[in-house]
Amino acid sequence: MDLSEVRKNIDRVDGEIRKLFMERMILADQVACIKAQTEDAIYKPDREEDIIRHQTAGVKPELKKEYTALIKRIMEVSRKYQYGRTIELRDCFPFTYLTEAKPIGRLAMVKEELYLCDTCSKDSVLTVDSCEEIADCIKNGQADAGMGIIEEVGVGVSDELHNLLWKNKLYITDCVIQEEKGIRRKVVTFKDALTVLPSHNRIKIMFECPNRSGSISSILSMISDYAVNLTEIHSRPFEREDGWNYMFFVEMNANMDTKEIRALLFQLSQETSRMHILGSYFCEGDF
Repeated sequence: MDLSEVRKNIDRVDGEIRKLFMERMILADQVACIKAQTEDAIYKPDREEDIIRHQTAGVKPELKKEYTALIKRIMEVSRKYQYGRTIELRDCFPFTYLTEAKPIGRLAMVKEELYLCDTCSKDSVLTVDSCEEIADCIKNGQADAGMGIIEEVGVGVSDELHNLLWKNKLYITDCVIQEEKGIRRKVVTFKDALTVLPSHNRIKIMFECPNRSGSISSILSMISDYAVNLTEIHSRPFEREDGWNYMFFVEMNANMDTKEIRALLFQLSQETSRMHILGSYFCEGDF
C-alpha cells in the first residue's frame, strides 16, 4: 500500500467522523434545550471523567492518552455549542452593563502620576496617596472615575491596580498608550459601572483556574475556539486555605456586546473557580 492509498483511507475515515460529529451535535443541541428548561449545569466534570474512564477502557496503552485527548476535545466543543444555545434559549448572561458612557466631572489619581492626565484640567483632579484611596473617592462620590498606570509594556504590570479593580468592582472604561523615553505605558481610566460601547475592542478579565491538571490549557483552548486573540496574559500566585493557586489576568481583543463573546464569558464564568470582568474599552494598537 502506497501513501496515496493511505490518504484515501484517511479521507474516508474523516468523512465518517464528520457524519458522526454532526449527529453528536444534534444530540448536544437536544441536551442544551433540556438544560435550558431545567437550568441544569452544562459543565459537569465528574460526569465527563466517568465518560472518559468508560470510553478508554480497553484502549491500547500506547494510544490511550491520544484517545483521551480526542474525547476531551469533543466534549469541549460540545460544551461551547451548548453555552451559545443556552444564551439564545434563556436570559442567563451573568453580567450587567451600561451601553452609554457617563461623563467624568472629577477624576481621582495618585499624586505622583498626575503628569499622566492630559484628558482634563489638572485643577479638576483629586490627588491622593494610594490606589485604595482612589477607590474610596469613587465609592463615596468624591470622584466619578480613577486613573492610573496598569502596565509598563515589556517592563511590568501593576498588581496593586489589578487587585483594586476586582476587589472593589471597578471597571476600566478607557485605555491610552503613552510613550516616554522608550517606555510605553498603559494608562487606564476606571469607574464603578461596567460600560460597553460599539467602539470597544478590548475586554479585561481575571479568573482563577480549578486546581487540577490541564485546567489552564483547557481554558486557553476554550478562548481559542471562539477565535479570540489574547493581547495580554499574566499570572500571580496567591495563598488559599488549602494551598497555593494562581490568578490569571487576561486582555482579549473582542467586544462584549456580541453573541459569541457573551457565550464565551458565560462559559468562563461557569468553568473557572472565580471570574471577574475588569473592563471593556478601546485601545489602539497591539500592546
